[in-house]
Amino acid sequence: MLIAVLQVVLTSLVTYYFVTKEYRDLSSESLITLEKFLIDQKKQELKNYTALAKSSVNHLYSQSIPDNTAIKSVVAQIFDGLLYNGDDGYFFVYDGNGTNISHPKEPFRIGKNYWELEDESGEKIIQILLNNAKNGGGFYRYPWLKPSLKASSDKLGYSIYLEKWDWMIGTGVYLDDVYAQLSQLQNEMDRHTSKTKQIILIVAISSIFMIFLFGLIVNLNQKKKTDLKINQLGQRIITLQENERRHFSRELHDGIVQILISIKYSLEATGRYIGTANIQKPEQLNKAQSNLNTAIQEIRRISHHLHPRILDELGLTAALEALASEFTERTAVNIHIVKPAARKLLPDNINTTLYRVVQEALTNIEKHAKATEVAITFEFQNNWLTLNISDNGCGFNQELKYEQPPQGIGLRNLAERVEYHSGRFTVTSDTGGTNIQVMIPKSSFANHFNKTSFEAQK
Repeated sequence: MLIAVLQVVLTSLVTYYFVTKEYRDLSSESLITLEKFLIDQKKQELKNYTALAKSSVNHLYSQSIPDNTAIKSVVAQIFDGLLYNGDDGYFFVYDGNGTNISHPKEPFRIGKNYWELEDESGEKIIQILLNNAKNGGGFYRYPWLKPSLKASSDKLGYSIYLEKWDWMIGTGVYLDDVYAQLSQLQNEMDRHTSKTKQIILIVAISSIFMIFLFGLIVNLNQKKKTDLKINQLGQRIITLQENERRHFSRELHDGIVQILISIKYSLEATGRYIGTANIQKPEQLNKAQSNLNTAIQEIRRISHHLHPRILDELGLTAALEALASEFTERTAVNIHIVKPAARKLLPDNINTTLYRVVQEALTNIEKHAKATEVAITFEFQNNWLTLNISDNGCGFNQELKYEQPPQGIGLRNLAERVEYHSGRFTVTSDTGGTNIQVMIPKSSFANHFNKTSFEAQK
C-alpha cells in the first residue's frame, strides 16, 4: 500500500510539474504572439492614419515652394485639427533641427527646440523620430504623456519625412490598452493553471484515499480470515490436548488402576490365607496394602483431573457437582451451585472450557483465597451463556494477575480458551473476595442446539 501511495504521489508531482511547465510555456508563447499581433495592428493603424493625414495636405504640399511660409502655416493648422481615438490620437510636426511646428495637445512646445530631448534611458527621442522619418518611415517606442490619463505611458510612434520642407510628421498610439489585454489574458491563463493544479491535487488526494480505503478493506478482510484461522488452530490444539488428556485418563483408569486393583485383591487373598493358617500377618504386607490403596486413589485423582469421565457421560452440570463435592470434602469450603435444568445441550468443547474454568478457579481458591464460601452460577440470559464463580476470600492484586499467573492453566490460558468461543472473560477482585465471569454468546452454540433438537425429532 505504501508503494502504491508513493507511486500516486510521484505521478502527481511529475504531472503537476509538467502541466505547470507546459501552461507556463504556452502562456509565454501566447502572450508573445498576441503582443506581436496587437503591435502589428497598431503599426498598420498608424500607417493608415499617417497616409490619410498626408493625403489631406498633399495638394498644398505639392504646389508650394520650400519657403512658402503661408502654406506651411495652413498645413500646420490642418495637422492640429486631425484627431482620432478621442484625445489620444493626434499628429505632431518638427523641422529638421528639432524645433516643434505643431502639437495640438501640448501647444506650449510650438517654436521650441527639442533636439536634445531624452527619455528615461537617455535616448534622443526627436532625433530618433527624425532619423526614422528620413529613412522612409519607421516606428519607435518611447514614454510620453497620455492626454486622457494625464500620466506618462508607453507610446508607439511613427514618423514620415516631408523632404521639401524638411519636416518630420509623426503620430503614435499609447500601448496601455495593449498591456491591459495582455494582463487580462495572463490572469485568465493563471486562473486555468490554478484550476488545473486543483484538479491534479483533488485527483491525487482521491486516489490516495481510495488506495487507503481499499488497503483497509483488504487488511480487515485478511485480518478477519487470519483471526478465524488462528481461532480454528487454537481450538484444534485445545481439542487435541483434551483428547490426549482423555486418552491418558482412560489408560490410567482402565489400565493401570485395574492392574493395581488386581494386585490389591491378590494381597487381600494372601492376607486371608495367612489368617486361616494361624500365622501372624506381616507388617510389610499391611504397609504394602496401605500404599497400594493410596496409589490407587492418587491415580484415580490424576485420571479424574486429566479428564473426568462424568463430563462425557452425564454432562457439564453433573461434572460440576462432582467437582464441587470433591472440593468440599477435601477443603471443607461450602460450594453453592445454581445451574439450569437442561443438560448435555452444549458442545463438548464449550463443556470442557467451562469445566476447566471452574476447575482452575477452585484450585486457586484452595491455594490462595482462604475462603469459606463459594458460589457458582450457571445460566442462560439475554442470548448469553453466563458462568459466575465468586468467593468470600482475601482477593488479590489484579495488576499482577497476568504477570504472575497461578500454576496450571492460569488465568491467561483460561481467557484465551473463552475467546476461542467469541466469549468474554473478566476477573474482579478486592478485599471482599474474587469474582470470575465467563460469557459465551448463544451464536457460538445455537447450531448445536438446532442439531440436537433435529436429531431428537428423528
